[in-house]
Amino acid sequence: MYSQGLQQKFEEKDIEVGDRIKVKDREGLLMPKPDTGDSEIINLKLDSGYNIGLEPEKVELVEKKESEGLKRPEVTHSEDKPDVLILHTGGTIASRVSYKEGGVKPAFEPEDLVQMYPELDEEVNIHSEVIAQMLSEDMEPAHWQEIAEKIDEVQGEYDGIIVGHGTDTMSYTGAALTLMLQGLDTGVMLVGSQRSSDRPSSDASMNVYCASKFLTETEFSGVGICMHETSSDNWCNILPAAKARKMHTSRRNAFSQINAEKIGRINYKSGEIKKNFEKEDEEYELRPELDDNVGMIRIRPGMRPEEVDFLIEQDYNGVIIEGTGLGHMPVNAFDDKTQHHDRILEKLSELADDAVVVMSSQCLNGRVDMNIYSAGIKIQEAGVISAQDMHPELAYVKLMWSLGQASDREEAEEIFQENYSGEISKRSMYHG
Repeated sequence: MYSQGLQQKFEEKDIEVGDRIKVKDREGLLMPKPDTGDSEIINLKLDSGYNIGLEPEKVELVEKKESEGLKRPEVTHSEDKPDVLILHTGGTIASRVSYKEGGVKPAFEPEDLVQMYPELDEEVNIHSEVIAQMLSEDMEPAHWQEIAEKIDEVQGEYDGIIVGHGTDTMSYTGAALTLMLQGLDTGVMLVGSQRSSDRPSSDASMNVYCASKFLTETEFSGVGICMHETSSDNWCNILPAAKARKMHTSRRNAFSQINAEKIGRINYKSGEIKKNFEKEDEEYELRPELDDNVGMIRIRPGMRPEEVDFLIEQDYNGVIIEGTGLGHMPVNAFDDKTQHHDRILEKLSELADDAVVVMSSQCLNGRVDMNIYSAGIKIQEAGVISAQDMHPELAYVKLMWSLGQASDREEAEEIFQENYSGEISKRSMYHG
């Protein structure tokens, strides 16, 4: 909410939220002020669609608007422009400012998207469909299947597909779509926003624009993630969806690739595109089957045998272990304080008798190698297999998918350890 002093200034000049105003030498629409943030700063939406914050100097009314502020434009498509479909699953990427209600609300219609992203409308024909409207932490594996099946249904009709998605679990969905849509000939880009559209620092417009540009101006096919490369509005990264991970809670450049190279980069201001992929002709196959009866446990000092007992009691078909280092857990007894480690190893062997048990690493970068130390050798002998260079979230999705493709546990283990869509790298690259 704007400060009392600013509200009084607006009343004196007959200015309301949604009016076109001029602040210093910048002109745009007055945005609502969220409860958080500096109440003495004016939020202004420029004609480019980008939001900025300005100190309240020389504020002038330019034009009164209707109560809902931005007038919904008419959508027209041109044969000269490529067609891009935006599939909505929720998140701030699909929210627009409601001047009437003073906040943000879902925006699904093409008219809303043209209003939110006017520069995108200049480059492509925008199409829009809704799959879901939820926070990404509420996403279930069944939603991954629904998204994959929708992409399978429409993929030949568009020059590119953008999936608007909340950032918190975007890497899970990216991994699932990569495995389910093998050999996809159409480019699919998952796009999110770290800052909502009512904030001056919103990254939504730039991420969507860069994703669309990469999809329509390169021969990229398959599934990627497009997000800010830095905290500044200059470059966006295109990351392999299976190998990307959210690494920061709030920074706009929160996503990084793990044990992989970037697919490309796009300069938002100049339009320059740098590609780092080779077009491959593969036979397309939709493989959406999953078995979501999979558990997960994180290893740490103080772990007890009863925790593995709990996993056994759940009757999981698969379990991911987030081990330490090269893929370790406490299975060696050295003194009276570590005698229970022997029981952990016994329980681990019992768990692996009936479930596919996979060892990943909390270290993220690098790969699991259980052949170096005695602990790793014991863990392998108990029946645990390696996630190789897959980070834990990717391994979790890959195990669900492997179990869904297999007819028995042994086949699921074989599928899990084979590379299908770039989820396993032959060797792990160091990224400083």
